[in-house]
Amino acid sequence: RSEKHGRLLYPVSTAFNSIAPTRSTLITMNTDKGKADDGLPEDGKTSMHNEHAGLGSDLKTTTINEEAIIGQSEPIATAEENKRVKRKIDFILLPLMCGCYIFSFLDKTMLNYASIFGLKTALKLKGNDYSWLGSIFYLGYMGGAMFWPTLVQRYPQHVGKFISGAVFSWAVMSLLTPLCFNFAGIMAVRFFLGFLESINGPVFVIITSNWWTRSEQAFRTAFWLGGTPLTVLVHGNIETWKIFFLFFGGLTLVFSVVLMFLMPDTQANAKWLSKEQRAIAHERVRENQTVSEKNQWQWPQFWEALRDPQTILFFITAIGNTMPSTFASQFSSQIVKGFGFSPTATTIISTCPAATIQLLTFLSFSYIASRFNNIRLVLGLIASIPPLIGASLLHVLPTSHQAGRLAGYYLTYTHTMSFTLATGLMASNYAGSTKKATASGFVFAGWAAGLIAGPQFFLESEAPNYTTAFEMLMVTYALMIVIPVIQVCWYRYENRRRDRLVSARADGEQPGRIEFTDKSDFEQWETFRYAM
Repeated sequence: RSEKHGRLLYPVSTAFNSIAPTRSTLITMNTDKGKADDGLPEDGKTSMHNEHAGLGSDLKTTTINEEAIIGQSEPIATAEENKRVKRKIDFILLPLMCGCYIFSFLDKTMLNYASIFGLKTALKLKGNDYSWLGSIFYLGYMGGAMFWPTLVQRYPQHVGKFISGAVFSWAVMSLLTPLCFNFAGIMAVRFFLGFLESINGPVFVIITSNWWTRSEQAFRTAFWLGGTPLTVLVHGNIETWKIFFLFFGGLTLVFSVVLMFLMPDTQANAKWLSKEQRAIAHERVRENQTVSEKNQWQWPQFWEALRDPQTILFFITAIGNTMPSTFASQFSSQIVKGFGFSPTATTIISTCPAATIQLLTFLSFSYIASRFNNIRLVLGLIASIPPLIGASLLHVLPTSHQAGRLAGYYLTYTHTMSFTLATGLMASNYAGSTKKATASGFVFAGWAAGLIAGPQFFLESEAPNYTTAFEMLMVTYALMIVIPVIQVCWYRYENRRRDRLVSARADGEQPGRIEFTDKSDFEQWETFRYAM
């Protein structure tokens, strides 16, 4: 206690000290409730300043009121300083993440467009060989989806290096693709590409959870996943299949160098933030209850993640969302060409309008999700209705009904929004580093499993109508309408159950200040409530 100033001194979390190790970091709290500190605004906002008071000129303290300490997390910066740091993170980190997804999706869809510009003939592909080129990629992805989040959980101080290294490596693999001269060679390249590109989804869920607050996560998740429709717009009328891989592989290689310099491992070594801003960036996500200081592997959290009902529901959502994705990423050009269009017209018709629909869906739905609480699952349900109608049109209309089938094709492009919103919920609703890494890897392994299974429904003997595939589309889109309803019911039940347990406590003790802890969302039942 400081008798001179009448204030209590509290140490900030060790994570904050690790960010600014050269300073002794303290929080000061007014004990005189009737007076405001000279530097404290009347609205209770905090200010950051250096105290001298015999403790040295480099002593950093934060002045806050007592209500900000008890029962909730206390800010260490003014609202304006917090917004400034958030804008900086949005303008630098978010485009880097979006760029990774753009180049990843470019690589995946290059196969789709190369197929109508000579790849099948050049590599002498027969029967279902082309379908297996899609499936083998996701076999590699499935293995990487469990590997990368586990690696990041154990070595969080190197996450930026892992990402830039993986992007560099898959750029090299993409550049090697034109050297393939048979089915076996391109199968090997596609497998390793899948393994390397799998770092994006599960690791970006962890990054989103660690850098943005719950209310910010829906829009940011949609932004970095929004690289998907953008890639469709930039596909041009490139003449040969080899140019696809050489051109975009070279661009990816350049982008990996940018990542090496700008992608941070944690807030502590973000070069584009000042020391004070690094501290603010770390502290602002305290309220998430999903950020931990110690990332030790905990087997109880591993098993908890696998038996958590939301993990099972996210897993089903991932499979149900990505089985139809093969339609857009690998077979769309062949289906549209089957409507009677030339290769050039097919490229234009199957890309620009579809990408515009997908991009507008991403922007509008993510904006609504960021403005209203607990609406993400409802939006996911709504996004699955047009695809169900579209798949039905593709299935029942005759090939002569060109306009109706094309309209059905465009309607299917809103379906990816359901998994985009689910990914944001994963960032919000898992706590504990081991549980978060396990659940993220498991769900994205399901995402890959759906993409492995999807191509097998597109039977070469049924081209270009693909009757079996369209029946699969209708079933999975219907499933994407049912799952959000089940998930909302479970979240509401669990949140109310926890509220009842807290209300029934005999000791009347209130939950304490939120800490950076490595406890899971099950272990933090007193204060952790699930977003919807």
